[in-house]
Amino acid sequence: MIVTARINDSDDIEKKTNVNTNTGESRDSGIVRLQLFNPSEVVECRVAPDLWDSMASGADLKKLIDKKTEFKIQHTERSFAGDGGKHVSFSGWHLLGIPTLENKSSS
Repeated sequence: MIVTARINDSDDIEKKTNVNTNTGESRDSGIVRLQLFNPSEVVECRVAPDLWDSMASGADLKKLIDKKTEFKIQHTERSFAGDGGKHVSFSGWHLLGIPTLENKSSS
């Protein structure tokens, strides 16, 4: 869905580094907290590694601090058998893109 939101502060943008235990490869991703409007709510969105890289490792997000912007987000719920058959489940919001940045890159 597309929502109108604002990133209030640079502290609302976090870089996360994940290491693949099988290959040793590390990838950067991110988390951004968005202040939604109507109704007012703060949601924490995960930013996938590919999207994080395409946003200059979060630098493009920092340009949007304190500006009302449209964001594409999606709520995801997943459940699966992890390592050793252990049940793993999680749910949360994911940032899929920012239409204003997508339009600038395709121009």
